[in-house]
Amino acid sequence: MKRFATIALATTALFGFTNQGGNLSNEDAKKAAGVITQDQLKEFLTYIASDELQGRDTPSPGLTKAGDYIAAHLKEWGLKPAGDNGTFFQDIKLEKVGYDKSTTKVTVGDATYDYEKDFMVRSGSGKMSGEIVFVALLGENHDYKGKIVLLGKGAQGDYNAIQAARPMAIILDSGTAQANWSAYADGYRQFGGGFRPSQEGTSTAVSQGPAQMASILIHSEGFRAIAKKAGTRAQVNLDAAKEYAMTRNVCATLEGSDPTLSKEYVAFGAHYDHVGMNPNLPGPDKIYNGADDDGSGTVSIMNIAEAFAKSATKPKRSLLFVWHCGEEKGLWGSDYYTKHMTVPKGSIVAQLNIDMIGRSRKSGDTNPRNNSLTGPNAIYVIGTTMMSTRLGEIVHGVNNKYLQIDYDKRYDDPKDPNRFFYRSDHYNYARTGIPICFWFDGEHEDYHQVGDEVSKIDFQKMEKIVRTVFVTGVTVANEPVRPPVDKPLDR
Repeated sequence: MKRFATIALATTALFGFTNQGGNLSNEDAKKAAGVITQDQLKEFLTYIASDELQGRDTPSPGLTKAGDYIAAHLKEWGLKPAGDNGTFFQDIKLEKVGYDKSTTKVTVGDATYDYEKDFMVRSGSGKMSGEIVFVALLGENHDYKGKIVLLGKGAQGDYNAIQAARPMAIILDSGTAQANWSAYADGYRQFGGGFRPSQEGTSTAVSQGPAQMASILIHSEGFRAIAKKAGTRAQVNLDAAKEYAMTRNVCATLEGSDPTLSKEYVAFGAHYDHVGMNPNLPGPDKIYNGADDDGSGTVSIMNIAEAFAKSATKPKRSLLFVWHCGEEKGLWGSDYYTKHMTVPKGSIVAQLNIDMIGRSRKSGDTNPRNNSLTGPNAIYVIGTTMMSTRLGEIVHGVNNKYLQIDYDKRYDDPKDPNRFFYRSDHYNYARTGIPICFWFDGEHEDYHQVGDEVSKIDFQKMEKIVRTVFVTGVTVANEPVRPPVDKPLDR
């Protein structure tokens, strides 16, 4: 704390903290950053990553509780609601196709396969009956129209081409043994067969294909048994009905001090969801608490919002804070927000995203799953070289003159084979032309595992990074001209 205060006081002029026009002053800046502390971050995270929230799946009661917790603090700190109808919440309608277990079946001869017990449905509905065609290898030529296609593992790269040939159904080998099917089905329900953002009333609705073509995943034993009967007929009955649910982003703003620049926003973001629970996991722990992913980002943005709110004066531009839902499902919340912004379109000058900043690789750690995990004074920064030269200069310049964290740029490249630039919420902002920066500690042994717990978080590292993001945001907010996008986004 003391060392930070000394550095902040010595460098505030460089970062644009001035008293002009009621803008954030040197002393105010120091006090505001001092609100960001290890203790506060730990207090927030202890709740956000607690068992009570059951892994914050989208949608789930635990995620709702997390959103309520964030909103209650925003209200307490006096931030302005930026959701729907004067609330802190932006509602997103979800839908899923559910199936009747008693009537949804696949029948081949005298063998009947049951929904969930033997197979999962990816898409489709209705009754279908047709000849079975077995495709074992890529490029095999058959007449698929009106048939029920069995697509082996070696031919699944032809899925789209076969679908275009209008079969009645495609049955795929899941690659999972019947003995392991229950865990597979639970995982599929969680990650692939659950709710999705509703496409009702939009022009982007995706058809399930001709005649509601069915797509089915079956356990390997069932697949092989059916494949032996290629040339015979099969019946598929998918008794479907849509179910609906709601989820939500959490959104707030804080008005800037400049009469003109306050019409623009610096956006801060994180995703507050994680991947829920799995009752079939071995051992007593069934909850993916997501302390690092992305509890660390969630509480970091909370503490940044608190620091700005408690400062007596504000930066020139306004500030936007968005906690996105459904990132783990496919960037749902940020996709929705960037298509339905609650601030004027074109008013966001930059988006600063935090997704996993709480873990450190310890000295002597030889676990290969931690090879890319950053150390106690290091973090990956992604996006600083891709869109805006000026934003990159600010991000690195602030750090070099401030707390001097080791900024690692190895993934700051659209050609990174890990594609980290495309895997968190900032990407949807970048797609709309908004320059971004993404802070990320790297994948580790507890990534999407039940071991991602609060007890393993390096709060000292978090405090340094969060204070640096805070100062970076103030610097962008006080820029006389918004950071220009001078490089095309390579998708």
